[in-house]
Amino acid sequence: MRGAQGFSLFELLVVLAVLGILLAIGIPAYQGWIARTELDRAVSLVATELQTTRSAARKGSLQTFAATAGDTRFVSRGRTVELPSARIESDLTLTFQPPFGTIQTPVGATAPTTPLSVVVRSTRKSSLLRTVSVVSLMGKVIVK
Repeated sequence: MRGAQGFSLFELLVVLAVLGILLAIGIPAYQGWIARTELDRAVSLVATELQTTRSAARKGSLQTFAATAGDTRFVSRGRTVELPSARIESDLTLTFQPPFGTIQTPVGATAPTTPLSVVVRSTRKSSLLRTVSVVSLMGKVIVK
């Protein structure tokens, strides 16, 4: 009969080794998941603001969405919106005009060309990027 109860030093070392291996495998996957989730959130914010800007134009006033390459902010309906852990990689200025929220034709052009795209890149992991495209004159937004 044993007088002492508990774990031996060897058993504790085996458990710590197994935990170390699991953490070594799991932490990079977790960090990648966080980066993808934050990028999805930023792209969703851009797409939602594009749709909201068009919707505001349908209610009767000219509305503008402006994004500048290399910036972590964009301007929508006169207010500045900060992107969480992402930056914009392409310039885009869209003006939606009432009463249907259509894209206004740029000066000197006969008609706006579509699709118009905003590329959003993760600041955590630079290889991650997504594209938000306005694919019609009526302002349909698609996320790729």
